[in-house]
Amino acid sequence: MEESLSLRVLAVRNICRKPFRSFALASLVAVSAAVLFAGFLLSESLRAGIAGMQDRIGADLMIVPEGCTQSFEGVLLSGEPSYFYMDKSVEDTVRQLEGIREVTGQFYLTSLSESCCDFPVQIIGFDPDSDFLIRPWVRQYATDGRPFFAGSNVNVKDGSVSFFSKKHSVGAKLAKSGTGMDNSVFTDLSGVREIFDDAKEKGFCFLSDGDMATKTSAVYVRLEDGVKADTAALRIRQAVSGVQVIQQGKFLRTFADKMNSIVFILWLLAALFLMLTVIALALTFSLTMFERKREFSILRVLGASRPQLASVILGEASLLGAAGAACGVFLSALALLPFSVLIAQKLDMPFCLPPVWQMILFAASVLLILTAACVLSALHSAVRIARLEIYTEAK
Repeated sequence: MEESLSLRVLAVRNICRKPFRSFALASLVAVSAAVLFAGFLLSESLRAGIAGMQDRIGADLMIVPEGCTQSFEGVLLSGEPSYFYMDKSVEDTVRQLEGIREVTGQFYLTSLSESCCDFPVQIIGFDPDSDFLIRPWVRQYATDGRPFFAGSNVNVKDGSVSFFSKKHSVGAKLAKSGTGMDNSVFTDLSGVREIFDDAKEKGFCFLSDGDMATKTSAVYVRLEDGVKADTAALRIRQAVSGVQVIQQGKFLRTFADKMNSIVFILWLLAALFLMLTVIALALTFSLTMFERKREFSILRVLGASRPQLASVILGEASLLGAAGAACGVFLSALALLPFSVLIAQKLDMPFCLPPVWQMILFAASVLLILTAACVLSALHSAVRIARLEIYTEAK
């Protein structure tokens, strides 16, 4: 048997000889790896979710009826179906104010899962003539003139969605954003009217009376360059009563601050577990070094060099680190990935899982970090073993 293979087998057998101790150390490494992988995954998912929301909102100010801010946030964050309306004249009033560049409105119609589709869907109607939010998302797709666009979580079968037993062709399925817009269907106001009339014919009712000519749910505003959002919001509140003005910057900053707090806690826990793992492994290898002097003396008598003795210790540490880290990453992924939607709901934050290649990169990074940490924890013991004239201990 080759020398390198013998040393590797020896390290494995030494680990197997103390199964309880090896299992305890590997479990500690696994917990540290799971927390570290969760930190990578959750922090990137939250960051991507906020970035996706910023891209999808595309407006400086959002105007909703007074008292409906929470419902509006539910539509944006989790796609929770909601409905609220105000007079459509708000659009024209705001459009005339100084510093306003673009204004567009959206009409929200809420569907029920038992009446049209697999789960509750927020139907969002937009005005193609003034819209600057929906169209930029779908320019890259060939829409063939079809006015329906589906969020990434909406079930599209054979290029269409069904509402009240009637199929509507979908021009594009939008990329995942990690926001409530993934659970929404977008169409122009004529499409919303079509859905509303189909429902009425089949005996279904909405709380809305379907008056899209005089009502709107939310008004989105883009400002001229150099105009401050605070100043524009004040002008709108003075010109229009019974509304609330939400500033995109402050709206997103709230989530950014919350994200920073969550990420800080995750990285703090990861650092604590990593430090605990290194200390525990270092103490374990240091304490067991003396009881294994006879073992290493025999290896020296058989011709093992000092570096080879050190490699046995480091090999054990690297095997424990790699095995524990792999188990930790697997368990962490198993706990997080299938329940990502539930996690997003509990966090009440925009949440978008990173692509597979990035998750693999996170897993590889965790394996490398934990294996290196385990080797580092055993380095002192390995050096001491290599320096001692261990063969004298056999006498």
